[in-house]
Amino acid sequence: MNYDDIKENDVVYRCIGDDFDQGILSCGFMRKRTADRSQYDFKIEYYSCFLILQGKGRFISQDGTVMPMKAGDLVQRLPGRLHSTEIEPDGEWIEFYISVGYPVYHYLKTLGIINSDKEVQATPIASDYIFDFAALLNHLKGAVDEGLPYLLMRVQELMIRLHGSVHYSQRVHNNHKISKACQLIGGSNDIHYDMKEIAAALNMGYENFRKHFKAVTGVSPQRYHIEHLMEQAKMMLLSGLPIKHVASSLGYGDIYSFTKQFTKSAGMPPGRYIRNRKR
Repeated sequence: MNYDDIKENDVVYRCIGDDFDQGILSCGFMRKRTADRSQYDFKIEYYSCFLILQGKGRFISQDGTVMPMKAGDLVQRLPGRLHSTEIEPDGEWIEFYISVGYPVYHYLKTLGIINSDKEVQATPIASDYIFDFAALLNHLKGAVDEGLPYLLMRVQELMIRLHGSVHYSQRVHNNHKISKACQLIGGSNDIHYDMKEIAAALNMGYENFRKHFKAVTGVSPQRYHIEHLMEQAKMMLLSGLPIKHVASSLGYGDIYSFTKQFTKSAGMPPGRYIRNRKR
């Protein structure tokens, strides 16, 4: 696939649950050929980011700071934060965007994956990104509602890769390894996944890996893994899957163990979480 194959707007909007800002799952390619595709004083209550594949423009933050945007920049639209994106009207602009609900944003921000202090960040564009973007878009278009929570895992993995590339250009080599570790953990949906396997895959001793992981993310690898699973659990529960099915899908041997972990993470048992979110 090359840029010439990209349509004017090839996008898809889906939602996990009934609350759009909490459960949106959307992505797509967008061409913006003219100045009227600029957006001024724009604000959303969910999270969105886009990678500029071609073109340039200006990002104007809530406090009036003006930042240039160019191909290779990862641009963030942060929940509740007013901003403007001004497109250079030369017909060159192409972006790929990803939008997720506020809980996913909050989770990734808390774990240090998303840096909300920098709305425009340079990132190397890997040669395989466009194929991964196209594959994600096609899968999201064809997914049944019950499959969206599982597809959310792939969306998060791609977001971690994008932000991990940003981190690589900003941090030392060990931090890049931690970004890779986050990607590996994000691809797992089994509570029994062994963190020592990740350390081995990164050619790091486990204690050294655990130390660096916590220094970068603020939490241990095991805690990161559990919180990742609990976020997946929330999305699965809100999509209507039974608690027993969710527990089994995440590798828990019984509902009691899952409920205990979920309650510790969310502050309430899964049944109450579902009832509260459906009010």
